Order: sequence, then C-alpha cells, then structure tokens
Amino acid sequence: MKRAVRNDERPRRRYKRRRLSLPVVVQLEDGRAVDGVASEVGAGGLRLTTDTALKKDARGTAQITVPDGRTVRIPFQVAWTDRGADGKHESGVHFADLGLAERSALFDAIYGSENGQAVFVQPLDGEASSITPEPLPPAHRSYYLGIIRRIEQAHKLSASDTDSLLYARLQEGRPLREAIVEAGLATEETLDDFLGAVFKVPFIDLTRNRPDPNAADTIPVSIATTSLIVPVKLVDDTLTVAMADPLDLPTVDLITRRAKHHVEICFALIEDVEKAIDEVYHGTTLHSVDRLLQGLPTVAAEGLGGEGQEVEDLETLRKMSDATPIVSLVESLLRTATEYRASDIHLEPYHDTVRVRFRLDGVLHEMRKLPKAIYPAVVSRIKIMARMDITLRHIPQDGRASMRYLKRETDLRIASLPTVNGEKIVIRLLEKNPAFKDLRAIGFSDENYELFAPLIRRPYGMILCCGPTGSGKSTTLFACLQEINDGLTNITTIEDPVEYRVAGVNQVEINVKRGLTFASVLRALLRQDPDVIYVGEIRDRETADLAVRAALTGHLLLSTLHTNSAVQAITRLVDIGVDPALIGASLIGVVGQRLVRRVCSKCAYDYEVPEEEALVLQDLLPLVAPRTLRRGKGCRHCHDTGYAGRMGVHEVIAVDDGLRRLIARGADANQLLDYVSAKGFNDLRDDALRRLQSGDTTLQEVVRVTI
Repeated sequence: MKRAVRNDERPRRRYKRRRLSLPVVVQLEDGRAVDGVASEVGAGGLRLTTDTALKKDARGTAQITVPDGRTVRIPFQVAWTDRGADGKHESGVHFADLGLAERSALFDAIYGSENGQAVFVQPLDGEASSITPEPLPPAHRSYYLGIIRRIEQAHKLSASDTDSLLYARLQEGRPLREAIVEAGLATEETLDDFLGAVFKVPFIDLTRNRPDPNAADTIPVSIATTSLIVPVKLVDDTLTVAMADPLDLPTVDLITRRAKHHVEICFALIEDVEKAIDEVYHGTTLHSVDRLLQGLPTVAAEGLGGEGQEVEDLETLRKMSDATPIVSLVESLLRTATEYRASDIHLEPYHDTVRVRFRLDGVLHEMRKLPKAIYPAVVSRIKIMARMDITLRHIPQDGRASMRYLKRETDLRIASLPTVNGEKIVIRLLEKNPAFKDLRAIGFSDENYELFAPLIRRPYGMILCCGPTGSGKSTTLFACLQEINDGLTNITTIEDPVEYRVAGVNQVEINVKRGLTFASVLRALLRQDPDVIYVGEIRDRETADLAVRAALTGHLLLSTLHTNSAVQAITRLVDIGVDPALIGASLIGVVGQRLVRRVCSKCAYDYEVPEEEALVLQDLLPLVAPRTLRRGKGCRHCHDTGYAGRMGVHEVIAVDDGLRRLIARGADANQLLDYVSAKGFNDLRDDALRRLQSGDTTLQEVVRVTI
C-alpha cells in the first residue's frame, strides 16, 4: 500500500514528549467517540493512534487514563494526520485550555511514572535530547515533582517553564538551581530569594553555608535522617535548621518542643540536606571531622604520645591508624578533595599543628588545621592504604592506592618526606580513564594550532613540549596522540609512572630497580617497529642521544623537557651533551606552555579597570589597553575563588631551514630568540594577553604565570 502523504507540516513543539502507552478515548464535537492509544505524551499534546481516521482541525475532548489510575479530560484540536504503514491512523493532537489540575496530572505521568520507555522524543526543532545515565532515586523523583509544582504555583510559571525545569532535573539530572538560572527565571544573585518564596521561609545553600557540627546534639540523628532535617548553627538562643520540606508540620512541632532554643526554619534541597546529615553526624567531609576526633582520647592514652615522642612499635601504630575516627578522617580528606576537584593534597606538620592544603586549579588553598597529636595516626593510616612501611619515617617513600567516590575512579600517588616536624605527605589525585581532549580543546589558539597541528602529522622528527612541573605538558602530548591514534600506527609510550591508561597505545612504565630506564626501554623499543614514540621526559645525555637518533631514523618522537621557554629547550639539549648538528637535523617543533586559571562562567562579570591595573596593562598592551576586563565574584561553583578550571597558553616554534642551520652552528638562546622573533614568533605572554582580552582569564593570572 502506498504511504499516505501528510497533509501538512507538523508545528514546532514547545513541550518535551515522552514515549508512553496510555489509553485515550476521543469525544468529537460531532458526537462520535473514538478509542485510541497515546504513544508520545507532553503537556502541549500527544501523538494518537486510532483505527478510525480523524480530520485535520477536528475538535473535541480527549479522555486520558494516566498510570496512577486518574482520568484527565482535556479539550483538543487535531493539528495533523497521517496513515501508518500498518494501516493505523496517526494524528497529532494539540491541547487547548489546559487547566492546572490536568497539567499536573500529565506532568506526573510524563516525569513520575516508570511505565513505558524512559525515552523522550527528539524535538522537531532538532534540539538534542539527553537522558541522564544515573536516574534519580524514586524518593528524589517524587520530591522534585512536588517542589517544582510548588515553584510553579508560587511564581506563576508558564507550563513550558515548568516543563523545562522538570526535564532538566528529572530527565537530564541537572541541578535544580542551575536549571532555574538557565531558564532565565532567576539570576545567581536572586536565586536564594526565588527559592525562599516557595515556602515563605529563607532558603539556605548548604554547599556554601556548611552546618556547624557542634550543633548536632540539638537534633538526634534518627530524627534528622527520617525527617530530612539538619541543624545548621546555634547562635545565642536561636537554633537554625534546614529542612527539605518545611511543610512537614509534625517534624517542625517535634523539633520546636524538644529544642530549648528558638527555632528558625530554613529550606534546603533534599540532596544537600542528606549530604549535610552525613557531614554533621558521620564526619564524611574534612569540614566536619571535629566530632569524630572527640572519640580519640583512649587511643591517645595508648600510644599517640606527646611532643617529641615517637612510636616505634608496629602494633601500636596499626592500632592507632585503625581507630574509627582516624579512618573516617582520612576518608573525609580524600572525599573532600575529590568534591573540590583538587589535583593534590598537602599535609604539612609544624611545631604545634598540621596544615591541610588542597591544590585547586594549580594554586594551593589552606582548608583547615589538624591537631598535631593525631598526625602520626593519620600518616600511618595513609601509609597502610599505600602499602608503605609505617615504621620507616626518616627516609622518603612512595606508594599508590585507589578510591571510588562520586561515581569516579581515582588513582592516588602518595609521597612522604621527612621534615624537622614530622613527615610531610603529598597525595596526587589522578582520574582513571579520563576523556582526553584534542589540541583545540586544551587551549591552542587558532594561530598556534595552525603552526603545531601539521608537525604531529610528520612521519619522523622530534617534538618537544617544555615548561615547569604541572604545566600540562603530558596533557598536551596525549592530546597529540589522541589526534594521530587512528588505528594504523604503532604508538608506544615510556612513562615514569604511567599516569593514564590509553586505549590503542602500548605503554611501558619505568622501573629502575628492574633495569627499566628511559634509555634501556627506548633502545629496546627501536626494535619493536614503532611509528610514534612518546618519552615521558628527557633527563640525561643517553636518553637524549637515543631520542635524537630515533627521530633521525624514521620515527616521530614526542617528549618533554623542564625548561622555562621553548627556545631554552633547544639550548638545554646542547647543555645535556647532544651534538648541535644532530639536534638541528632531528628537531621539527617545540612547544612552551603554562596553565592559567579560567574565569568562573557562573559568577563572571565585567568591571572597569582600576588605576593600578591600568598602569600594568599600559606596559603590556600599550596601544590597545582595554578599559574593562572580566573576573569572577566567587560562588559555590568555584568555591569562592572566582576561577573554575584551567586552560593552556602556548608558544610554538616550528623549526625551518634557517633555524636548523643556527642550531647546528651552536647558536645561543639570544640568537635563536632573535631569529624566531623576526619571523613573527608570539611568546607565552602574547597568548596569555589574548586570553585576557577575550575574557577567559584575569590580569592577575597573566602576571602570575608569565611575568
């Protein structure tokens, strides 16, 4: 049978539609009743399949039976009709005059029901439809259906705005606060007032206003857990509590009767309340471990010791480190660092205290201090996790561990260093199986990309990436491997240690004790028919000589050097002892780079450049100094720093014949710099200033990193 031609174009949908199978009885204006099945249901209409054809523009009433058994009657108009391949008739039904009760029932069916397929239909305007890979728990789903309904009533939202919030929170899994701001219903500054108006009590963001653990005794943990209420602070005679549902009047009455203080009720979202309960009563984050440490006196009496004392007995150390408060403290340390996306944790002992610092976006921030008396137990616990020797505290040690938190696998690289006040511990956190980005995504400007991208496609030659420790050199070279890893090349890496596992790449880890050095592995690798070789770092003459010769014999070799600039990388090879003629013949490109912090997109704003910054700008950009710049105010997304994430700034030298001859003659760094500058070379500061002018970073970051 020839498929019927649709008699009109379908209108653009304003609402999300979910694939549900709901029975529908259509009562037409001419008196006919038609049974059908709804296959796509939204607040604006549905797709109806019937045995009887409906006419375009026909009107009537649709009687829909939703999953909870309720029947909803909604006036409608047929927007389009079609004939299916199975002989059934399909119609697009548009709702008219949708009442509040009917709309609520439909939203419950669309977003609350688990019947049918949990798949939303691709909108007609081509907007991508995403499905959260981790559905909300049923209790959270029901909670947000009710909360968003109350938001709709309190702020008189349109049906489409309500639909957008429900879809963002329940289908895409995005935070409600983020969805409200993106929908244009409130700004970051007015968001607390917007949510506070829902229950007519103050809204409190528990991610920024962390509860005081000392107030935990005012509410028993059993009531807090079952009623989703958490004490926030106790000031003078006023107890502030946060509730997921401030309309839970029995709980409000219970707390008011039990408390010996005036109770102030605040509204907080359910996941924030649950997390705060864990922090306050179970010490699951670094900010809430003080109550746990109160359980340590018996352990202290058995062996923590006082100032100047050391514990040498293995069993005593193990007993100390296995104490529940110490175990919880170390877990909270790691969990908090993961939440903050810290790259490193520093535990630094001093005369009378221990400082805990996190490296966030490349900058160390002090998080809190710990009592010095418990520090030996904390160190012992960390060493046991990393399979290090807990009795050796006068020599450096290295260890490894792993953890899973927030659905992420994290590798922990742990290093101890003896100091005059005890062992300093540094823990590096590395995400397992990260998604590597390409060169543009890690910050290469268009100009630098055009210079550098052709170099990694060369069949042979040496490419160096230089910069200090932590400047993103390995990330850049792994981005190169990502671009050239097409399945047709033999790529092998030599690393110390292997930080990331990469599919399709052969990776070798250095082990000096077993004779696996950069030089020995590279020598053996040349007999493995490689196409691309990545050497983690060139440290000595033997490795440098082998790398240069590998690049001269038909291999593309990528490696790193610890130098301050791209030009210095060339002279550094000469200092190591490599023949300048071989360097000139093998080197095809050098990249120098640094990482600058990116302005937080959630709290960014433009400001007039003050006089002291204008003077600095005038020196850096004498002809085009901008009058306004961009920076972040500080918000919960960036932990009040004004920065969120980092990006690379680069300088690229593509070695041409003229530069090759200079290198072969043994020219010094000044001569090499004069040559590339005459060719239009843009250094790190130039790239950073472009990022400043585009609003990606701040003047303070440019000065900190490039001056």
